[in-house]
Amino acid sequence: MPRAGKFSRFLFLFSSLTFFVFQALPLFADFKLVDAIQEFGEKRFLKTSPARIKTGPFRIHPSLRKKAAYDNNILLESQDKREDVVFNIQPGAIVELPFSTHQIAVGYEADFEIFSKSRDFRQNDQNQNFFALADIHFPSWYINLLERLSETSGRSGTTFTDRIPRIDQSIHPKLGYRWRRAVFEAGFRHSVRDFRRQIDDALDFQLVEWTGVFFYDLFARLKLLAEYKWAQIDYDDDFRRNGTFQQARVGLEGEILPNLFLKVRAGPHLRNYYTSSKPDFNSWVGDFRLDYEFRKGFKLNAKFSREPVEATFLDVNFFKEHLYQFGAEYKFRPQWTGFSEIRYYRHSYAERASLGGRTGFRRDHHLGWKAGVRYLLLEWWELELAYEYLRRDSNFSTFDYTDHLFSLTSALAY
Repeated sequence: MPRAGKFSRFLFLFSSLTFFVFQALPLFADFKLVDAIQEFGEKRFLKTSPARIKTGPFRIHPSLRKKAAYDNNILLESQDKREDVVFNIQPGAIVELPFSTHQIAVGYEADFEIFSKSRDFRQNDQNQNFFALADIHFPSWYINLLERLSETSGRSGTTFTDRIPRIDQSIHPKLGYRWRRAVFEAGFRHSVRDFRRQIDDALDFQLVEWTGVFFYDLFARLKLLAEYKWAQIDYDDDFRRNGTFQQARVGLEGEILPNLFLKVRAGPHLRNYYTSSKPDFNSWVGDFRLDYEFRKGFKLNAKFSREPVEATFLDVNFFKEHLYQFGAEYKFRPQWTGFSEIRYYRHSYAERASLGGRTGFRRDHHLGWKAGVRYLLLEWWELELAYEYLRRDSNFSTFDYTDHLFSLTSALAY
């Protein structure tokens, strides 16, 4: 097909975008259901805008989003790229029950991914996310319980280029006691990852974590913390990857200067796999996040993290991830906001591997950049036009890819 014909078809498909999004949170097109869960120090709660739908004591926040995107490399291939226009429809709802100082909420979101070309119909997908939160707060103690369930084949947050169907589920209760300016907290988390195809069963695992955290209020909006975590990972079909983890971190969280918010945690991490021939990870880990409102309508943020991640490449146990991210958002007109975010992360695999006639330690370099504008058409209706660039360079060249995406999203908040 001539390029002009492809471009015209793309414009036509974009112009046919008529769905909008009902969102419980302030408008932004990259909303995810889990973004509704906010954490600050020991507090974990549901953050929503005022509900317009109420039934008795319940507050209901329905949602529906429609997004159209032109993707020039839908399979993330290094060669023989295939392009298509992809539609995402995401209905969902959050139901909230606040009472006294307590809060109970459940949320559900589906994601229907539809490819335009008939030859790509096998890529069509349906994903879903669910959470349940109970936050029971008394003056001197609290109980908080969060459960999450995700059924997906999405590639976001993974190293997959193929769509790998799986179920991720976790339950995370924690109990805390406040004494003057200090909080003592104990937590437990049980996580399960279950791949749906038999060929991927060797990657199924369960993770059990026990955590103790000490928070101290330096000021009203600034907390000092120290935490210790012990965890055990068990793979269902590959005992060689079983192991125990220990981690101790200290950190600071809160507003260190007017309009300058910091969240930092760092410390040693000891990752011991039971098979003696497998390398362990004995080094430091850390998370750093800085948010600064330079002036009204102009926001900057920066993020850095270093951590080991369970690998899905051959029989390698883990890789080290270094992440660097910078973002900016500027409201240059009452209804117009521009934004940009750049992200670079490096994956260094812990063991030598052989693939495609090459042997060595795999090293991947990822670069992502997204920029666009949002327009607040009405108080309850926003449009977003964005461009995104994705690139992965690997010393195993079969994993290289470049991807360009142009997207249009319409959002309606109710």
